[in-house]
Amino acid sequence: MLFLFLLFKKIKLFLNTHKNLGMNKKNFIVVVLLLISTTMLLAQEEDPLYTRAGFKFGANYANITGDIEDTDARLRMHLGAVIEFPVSQRFYIQAEVLYSAQGYTIEEEGIENKISLNYLALPILAKYYFTPRFSFETGPRLATLANEANSIDDDSDEFFNTYNGFDFGWIFGAGYKVESGMFFQLHYNLGLSPIFNTDIIDASNTNAVVQASIGYLFKTKNNRRRQVQQIEQ
Repeated sequence: MLFLFLLFKKIKLFLNTHKNLGMNKKNFIVVVLLLISTTMLLAQEEDPLYTRAGFKFGANYANITGDIEDTDARLRMHLGAVIEFPVSQRFYIQAEVLYSAQGYTIEEEGIENKISLNYLALPILAKYYFTPRFSFETGPRLATLANEANSIDDDSDEFFNTYNGFDFGWIFGAGYKVESGMFFQLHYNLGLSPIFNTDIIDASNTNAVVQASIGYLFKTKNNRRRQVQQIEQ
């Protein structure tokens, strides 16, 4: 945007000069070429944008919310691959493919039962960098239930039919990215679809997960080439 503003000022100045001095056609062409060259140099001064891929992992503080209220959270983990697409200097899209271990703990007949709900998730996040390092992040999360288990060895068909195979949620959070490509994220996944099959359990509950992550985005070939050129200069 800065170079466009400067170009506008140069064109305005040129038009005023041309009007007052009565330039001939040859001089007109020379000045136009100079303006184009200056514009190209100004545009090159802006940092180029690159798509970067990497990985992330971290901790899940997982629970469920809804009709069944007497549950406790579980501390579990997540890991997977990420790719960040630039849209502008401040706006990016980040897509992820994660294995996300979730669940909850509930007491059944005096026995603590730890429920494991493990998902393959696809979050798609819009990231706005309000500073060069800090970003607001939000977007949908689609997930499929990879497997479920419990700590009291209930292997009945009824247990495995209790949970829906698809989960939909919305992520809110923030991130911090350093120059090297390492980044940190804190997200809250708000579940928007019921986790239970209501034909089995007459209750409406959704996932609720706080997620703290650390990750790394690798430099592309163009990133590395530009870094070498800056060092040589």
